[in-house]
Amino acid sequence: MKLMSQDKLTKSPARSTSATIKYINDDETSGVQNFDNGDVYSGEFFDGKKHGQGILKTQSNRTYDGGWENDVPHGYGTSTFPNGKIYTGEYKKGRPFGKGIWTYSDGSTYTGNWVKGEFINIDNKKDTLEFRIVTFLINIVVIGFMLSVVIFWLLSFLKII
Repeated sequence: MKLMSQDKLTKSPARSTSATIKYINDDETSGVQNFDNGDVYSGEFFDGKKHGQGILKTQSNRTYDGGWENDVPHGYGTSTFPNGKIYTGEYKKGRPFGKGIWTYSDGSTYTGNWVKGEFINIDNKKDTLEFRIVTFLINIVVIGFMLSVVIFWLLSFLKII
């Protein structure tokens, strides 16, 4: 079976990879899929595609343990990266979706929601809103001062004051 997908990190086409599935039951719903590049998926299948619960371990030392649908992560899952970062949360059609938690190698965590492909932390959003309000007020004061200086200069130049 030949697979062609898109690399989720770089958004560039991934290499075409051959894979074989060795089923461990008669109804071909559970097994191990070995890819030519060394990646291994162990879990549930439906019509020859990853579907249900399973674990994908890649040669680049990344893992995904969670729900699958139509050959892509879907539902609740955990991705582990070589740099020690761990993402736990919801996936929809192969992409992070909804609530999730990033855990860093030092143990610190970052909780938030995926909105239009961007991970938003609730606390950070509040900080951002406060920053925008303060910046807006500062801009009003600065622009008001600049306008008053220009008007004063203009009136002095025209000898009105």
